[in-house]
Amino acid sequence: MKHLVIPTVNVFIINGSKLLLSRRANTGWMDGYLCPSGGHVEIGETPAIAMLREIKEELGVVVKPEDLEFGCVAARNTPAGETVAYEFIIRDKEYQFINAEPEKCSELVWVELTKLDDTMIDQFKQIAEQGIIGKQQYLEIGY
Repeated sequence: MKHLVIPTVNVFIINGSKLLLSRRANTGWMDGYLCPSGGHVEIGETPAIAMLREIKEELGVVVKPEDLEFGCVAARNTPAGETVAYEFIIRDKEYQFINAEPEKCSELVWVELTKLDDTMIDQFKQIAEQGIIGKQQYLEIGY
């Protein structure tokens, strides 16, 4: 039986040992919790193009395509549905990220990459620990 799997993207912005996360607000899903910036891949977009668009929309910065590093792919089974998430990294770049969507994000927070806590959404915590830090290129979460 065929089913629809939604493509999504996220970016793990790392500066030294710190990771930039967004605190969700007014979205109806996991508000108050931290996650990396990202969103859905739209029709006609590649994951990389979608990631560049999402960074501009959410963080107010035009990022050079060559500054996006591939992190991993995560097949995710969540209450909202199944997604295939393309995870990217921006490492030690001098962009000036801002909260460009204050209606969906209450704040941007720098956290220690090696000391992630329960204020981070669990599936993204798993991706950070296993895919970004652990360098596993393929993850299955929630199955």
